[in-house]
Amino acid sequence: MPIAVLAVLIVQGLCVYHATQTGRQQQWLMILLLLPGIGSAAYFIFELLPDMANTRRGRKAFLDVRTVIDPDREYRERKAQVELTGTPAAKAALADECARKGMYDDAAELYRAALTGLYADDPNLLLGFAKVLLDKGDPAEAQRALDRLRAKNPAFQSSDGHLLYARALEGQDKRDETLAEYEAVAAYYPGFEAKVRYALYLLKLGQAQRGREMLEGVSAAYKKLPRHAQDLNRDWYLVAKKNLEG
Repeated sequence: MPIAVLAVLIVQGLCVYHATQTGRQQQWLMILLLLPGIGSAAYFIFELLPDMANTRRGRKAFLDVRTVIDPDREYRERKAQVELTGTPAAKAALADECARKGMYDDAAELYRAALTGLYADDPNLLLGFAKVLLDKGDPAEAQRALDRLRAKNPAFQSSDGHLLYARALEGQDKRDETLAEYEAVAAYYPGFEAKVRYALYLLKLGQAQRGREMLEGVSAAYKKLPRHAQDLNRDWYLVAKKNLEG
């Protein structure tokens, strides 16, 4: 049997299996069975692709493909928005794209330009600015931005901001303060990032037993999660797993 024919039959079989498992068989089985190649292609386009787009990994895959095809598309679109509107939100969006592309100096300058006038102490802008500064390798200024955020917005609460603060302290080797902040944020932060970062910091300080216990706790908790929650937490679980095996 030619390889191409075998491939078509395998794809057809997979599509039929997926259709029966997801309750789509009534409208698709006849198409898949009578039109193996065209039917499978149609099933992939109209059923599988939308399903993939609704998952975190699916969205990431689409973004990665689009980035490979046109790596500067998002940057151009966001830059055009800044030129058109000049709003702080547009500048922040462009700053985040610059940071994603490794253009940290440009990202920091965009945030500084956004943090003016009525938005000089905007908590969300300050949070984004602090993250860019950490990515840029300036934990001291990141801490100052977060201190400003807390001073000007005492009612503002953010688990991401709390974790950024712990990381900013770690970047300055403020050990006692870092340990206190990591312990506090790891206790309530959604997902595994805070716990894994805390565990890695403990390992870095030579507290191997405590650090490994935290990583083992993350690994055990991950395995008990439902599938959709595992999808959301997979990246940090893999970090924990790698460091347990290392």
